[in-house]
Amino acid sequence: MKITRKEFVVSAAAFAVSPMLAAGGRKMRTPLMLDTKRMAIWDGPGIRTTFFVKGCPLKCIWCHNPESIKPEAQWARFQHLCKHHEHCTMDEATCPTRALKLYGKPMTIGEIVAKALEDKAFYDQSGGGVTLSGGEPLFFWEWAAELFKAFKAAGLHTCLDTSLYAPSAAIDALLPVTDMWLPDYKADDDALHVKFTGVSNKVIRENLKRLVAAKAKMEVRCLVVPNCTDGADLAARHAYLNSIGVPESSIVNLEYFDYARSKYLALGLPDTMPPKEKSVRRWTVGTP
Repeated sequence: MKITRKEFVVSAAAFAVSPMLAAGGRKMRTPLMLDTKRMAIWDGPGIRTTFFVKGCPLKCIWCHNPESIKPEAQWARFQHLCKHHEHCTMDEATCPTRALKLYGKPMTIGEIVAKALEDKAFYDQSGGGVTLSGGEPLFFWEWAAELFKAFKAAGLHTCLDTSLYAPSAAIDALLPVTDMWLPDYKADDDALHVKFTGVSNKVIRENLKRLVAAKAKMEVRCLVVPNCTDGADLAARHAYLNSIGVPESSIVNLEYFDYARSKYLALGLPDTMPPKEKSVRRWTVGTP
């Protein structure tokens, strides 16, 4: 039976706030899903399927997935594609120019695992697996732990792409079922971190130490945003990571792109993305 757009959004919102129970019978926060990227090659080793959750406690000014910040379902209208038809049905499936996009759809753990297993032959041949990204997966850490348990039961290699802005209990819950961690380290200076992401990096730094102490396999990503987190702060990030036991071989500097501006417009959000500079000299730690 076909459901209306309004009925779908209502059901999606209900899914976001209620369905699963944590240990002890407490309600477990569960996410809506944003997207599934098959044949991914930048989200961990080998060929992977990456699942994106919707919802993040950070508000990074350079966020390239602004649709992932709010945990609720959101409609977007891409103005450069929209023809402003007088009889617009606000239906993503039938929009002839694909100007409409609904961000955030329900998906059960069983459905996610089944989707992941569709490409298991590619994982086995390439040493790949599945990656959970977002948004912030640890915003839903109890649910993420259950999902990863299901992935492991299915024989899948797991990666977690995370800001590490989460309680220590989240790290403890995910450590046994996460084969590789892909944490971001967005800024070393705490004042800069608060300015650019809306939160302190103190919890993040402690969680990085927890991963090092646990001898977790990880690749720390340092995004290089021109005139924000380049230069001295980039060097400071590397120095801090080295000081807690993260070798240079496990640190990757990521180039910044501002391609997401159309998403901000489509969502009706102010465009906070810093401009993209052509010069890349400051990527290298230690260069002027």
